[in-house]
Amino acid sequence: MRRKDSSILYFVQRIPADIRPKISGTKLSIPVGDKIVTRTVSASASVVKVSLGTRDPHEAKIRQAQIAAYLEGVWQSIRSGPEKLTLKQAVALAGEIYRAWVGALEDDPGSPSLWGRVEADNKAALRGEFGVAQLMIPSPSRNIKSIEDRFGRFTDIALSKRGLVVDDDSRAKLMEQIAVAMDLAAEKLQRHSFGDYTPDNYESRFPDWEDRKAAEANARPKVTITQLLEGWWKEAGRDGGRSLSTYESYSKAVRYLIDYLGHDDATKVTPRDVVGYKDKRLSDVNPRTGKPISARTIKDSELSGLKSVFNWGVSQHLITDNPAKGVTVALPKVKRSRPKGFTEAEAVALLRHSQDYAQKQPNESQRLLNAKRWVPWVCAYTGARVGEIVQLRKSDLIDHGNHFAILITPDGTVTVKDGEYREVPIHPHLVETGFIDFVRSQEEGYLFLKPNAAGEIRGSWNSAKNRLREFARQVIVDPNVKPNHGWRHRFVTMAREYGMSQELRRMITGHTGSGVDEREYGDPAGLYREICKIPRYQV
Repeated sequence: MRRKDSSILYFVQRIPADIRPKISGTKLSIPVGDKIVTRTVSASASVVKVSLGTRDPHEAKIRQAQIAAYLEGVWQSIRSGPEKLTLKQAVALAGEIYRAWVGALEDDPGSPSLWGRVEADNKAALRGEFGVAQLMIPSPSRNIKSIEDRFGRFTDIALSKRGLVVDDDSRAKLMEQIAVAMDLAAEKLQRHSFGDYTPDNYESRFPDWEDRKAAEANARPKVTITQLLEGWWKEAGRDGGRSLSTYESYSKAVRYLIDYLGHDDATKVTPRDVVGYKDKRLSDVNPRTGKPISARTIKDSELSGLKSVFNWGVSQHLITDNPAKGVTVALPKVKRSRPKGFTEAEAVALLRHSQDYAQKQPNESQRLLNAKRWVPWVCAYTGARVGEIVQLRKSDLIDHGNHFAILITPDGTVTVKDGEYREVPIHPHLVETGFIDFVRSQEEGYLFLKPNAAGEIRGSWNSAKNRLREFARQVIVDPNVKPNHGWRHRFVTMAREYGMSQELRRMITGHTGSGVDEREYGDPAGLYREICKIPRYQV
């Protein structure tokens, strides 16, 4: 968002209701790009608001995700209570500041006099004589103020990097260790400023950081991200639940995440890791198209899949937190330049292209030839997904005497969204053009797909969809309409225009209704009456 009087973008997030009673007085050290912005939360605060420090929308998205991941870690820490640092943990965090400070300055440390002044200021801070504190009456609060003014910023950075919320005693303990670390860093850099780079043992005094959750995780048997995926699928895929397409989509996201992390340990994944993964994917290029990966694909497919898989792990007490929770992609508002569905002219052109098609590709199978002839027509008069129609079998045709219908069912198929079967009546124009005769003339089994030696149709199904997309693109040239989904949008538009019942239209297309009666009760009487409201295409 932007302030009315500024072009600088802002981050705003509502504080969770269960957090508000516990957060008053908490000091947040919010990462914004390469800076740390501190905010102390008041008792009346309902949101966290901070400037993103940029006008660039792309950079703003990256910083929004960075802040969201940090805050999610803070909310989780507050829910479990402020952490109490051990002395070893405080020294480890101070060591991270030491290494960062020395690493940034050791090549060109500046003059010896500079580091003499730094050491003098450090010692003054420990005596209670740094900054505003030197004007105060000697007291414990004066010493605290002095140390805070000198080393508080470094403390904020150390805590922010780890997404930690600690109690007051732990913060004081950490500042003391950072004071020691900064003194050692100043001494080392002063020696370097004289040209003395003799090795020392300062860095070896600082242990590596390990939080309690990591220690607990190391004590438990390893849980892999792949195990979480397979455990989720074992339950979610039962009895025609989530589709195989969903499983494959989630599998890709898990594989990409593992490749990015360089490990498969679910207990070691942090919100920052997921943000880094998301940023990496936003910069990746689709090898097939040569274009960047769609932000919507990353948000609605990959991140959604990771959230589901990790959430399953939390529900099974295999991991303690969902590291993908709260991580998202800010999608730009797309300005539509045309309807999502086909225009009348596009629809007629594609139906004519389909009706007149004769084999033009060498070695093109009869099944694919049949798909190009009939799938566009069936989609036009049913609003079904291309993937649902290409997997039709001869046995899915139903004769009701006065009309025909096709059964779209999860039984033996690749994809039916939400795994629900539905019966879709055949429009009279489809009957007249010969679709029923075509189905009856085919052998038992799939109409448009050829199973492999193992009886699987996944590869054939994907190939058929891709070939139909290419086939449609021969006449649907506008890149702003999806050639395999344009029929679905157009069908809904026409259903509204010609007065089709919304409830029955949803039953025909497989869209979910909001009413309990619509979802759970009754059989779809009157569907044929409604499908006949769609006018015939004049091809």
